[in-house]
Amino acid sequence: MKKVFWILILALSFNSCETTPEFFTISGEIKNANGEKLYLIELQTNNVVFLDSVILNDEGIFSFKGQTDIPKFYALRTSANNYLTLIVHPLEQIVVKTNGENLANNPVIEGSPESVKVSELRDRLDVSVKKLDSLGMYYKSILGTNEVYRVRDSLNVLSQEIITRHTEYTKDFILNNPESLASLMALYQQIAPRKYVLNPKDHLEYFTLVDSTLMAKYPESEAVKSLHTQMNEINRQLKVENEINSIVGIGVLAPEIELQSPNGDTIALSSLRGKYVLLDFWASWCRPCRIENPNLVNSYKKYHEKGFEIFQVSLDKKEESWLEAIERDHLDWIHVSDLQYWNSEAAKLYQVQAIPASFLLDRNGKIIAKNLRGDALEAKLSEIFD
Repeated sequence: MKKVFWILILALSFNSCETTPEFFTISGEIKNANGEKLYLIELQTNNVVFLDSVILNDEGIFSFKGQTDIPKFYALRTSANNYLTLIVHPLEQIVVKTNGENLANNPVIEGSPESVKVSELRDRLDVSVKKLDSLGMYYKSILGTNEVYRVRDSLNVLSQEIITRHTEYTKDFILNNPESLASLMALYQQIAPRKYVLNPKDHLEYFTLVDSTLMAKYPESEAVKSLHTQMNEINRQLKVENEINSIVGIGVLAPEIELQSPNGDTIALSSLRGKYVLLDFWASWCRPCRIENPNLVNSYKKYHEKGFEIFQVSLDKKEESWLEAIERDHLDWIHVSDLQYWNSEAAKLYQVQAIPASFLLDRNGKIIAKNLRGDALEAKLSEIFD
């Protein structure tokens, strides 16, 4: 009796081993792809790894298998522009049915809920992109006609509405799926070349939500760790930016500057209280600064009598170069410098990393705008004085 018992136990053990898969599988059917080579690839953070391939016949039947300890990004691909992204969890048995002409167009996916979410994201993005492309094609078709002037603003409004609706959809998707790796993909959607649907500056809370949730759930995922590294850097930059803004941000009283003029007189920025002042950092060797100077000349002539002043700080090293540029560009306002190049104490105080850099101050010496140039400066001064 004991012998029969142990035989039954062993049989059940073997049967259990046979029914428990050791691999994930991705199989299915791809129509209209006879003779195409289908690849299974792993999408790593900075690399694409080709894992397997098969030549599809007229029936389009395929089957791949692989191993992973954690969820990862994979793709079925026939070419660089024809692929279907999948999120594969360990031991998933995934079945895909799609069309070889466009693998990502309305595929039927079973056995992989995460991959279904990725497909939904892609489908919604494709719809929005097609709408924008349609507007773009119409605009190109009417270039050179009077119709352009009649509909241009309307087309811009329609484009922005499409982008706004897709942005709201993406935000809702993330809020509803914070623990899904598909939300990581949602963070990096591009609705046009180099135009992301979301960006950390304007949508930081969504990046933070996905980062914190996925890092807790999938700490070993390379994709999740990459996002976490990015978020650490973004938070570091924001901390620096906040520190800068506490010193020279909008609404802050402009820090004092006391430097010598070309005549040797020490002039304090605070001595100009009661006027609107453009604090402008420049140098004779800075070509963009020299190009901007004629705009400053025009603004100064137009608004100086109404209470506008320019306090220009040079980052020159040589006094003769500085004075020559002042004379050549006809810069008839206040000039100061310590001739210390990028070691200028004023530039360090105002966290100036590139020039031209400017700060517009109100009559009380508070910063009300930054880096206004050309038409933007003219518009602001007109708002103040006209």
